[in-house]
Amino acid sequence: MDKNEKDENSLIESQENIERDENSFDNNTDDKIEIKESQSVDYQQKIDELNLLLEKEKQKSLRLLADYQNLEKQTIDRINTRGDKIILDFLTVYEDFIRAKDAYKKEGGNVDNLNGIIKNMESILGNYDVKPIETEGRKFDPKLHEVVQEIEDNNHEEGTIVKEIAKGYIIRGEVMKYSKVCVSKKLIKK
Repeated sequence: MDKNEKDENSLIESQENIERDENSFDNNTDDKIEIKESQSVDYQQKIDELNLLLEKEKQKSLRLLADYQNLEKQTIDRINTRGDKIILDFLTVYEDFIRAKDAYKKEGGNVDNLNGIIKNMESILGNYDVKPIETEGRKFDPKLHEVVQEIEDNNHEEGTIVKEIAKGYIIRGEVMKYSKVCVSKKLIKK
């Protein structure tokens, strides 16, 4: 073979190699594109699954937070209820001290020590926001008072509290113990 033929064969061979490489490149590129598209779809599915899982966890977290807040409120309510029961028992002792003071005072005894104890008790009640319900001379209010007797009296407007039988108390704006009262009732003239 002469040099021209070799060059020509070599050129043909190179051209065939180039065409083969181009076909191979096109096939590889198509394969790579298909793989990338397939991977992209897989990744998108994974992202969607993870987003769904994240949303479920967010909802679960919100429910747990709401449950915790409800439990906290219930616990505070239970503590207040138990505390209110203790305060109600304490009020009974406080009223006993006031009755004892009044009895000693009637007999002419020294009530200075009892006054000191009662002041301390009133201070404790004040710390817990316990306040007595004002009654005498006021209009009867069924939200605050309990009628134990109606007294015929033309000197007062009907429904006016004329006597307090037992003191009532409010704690944190709610009635803890209703005042037991006597209210006026107009005389019926014949």
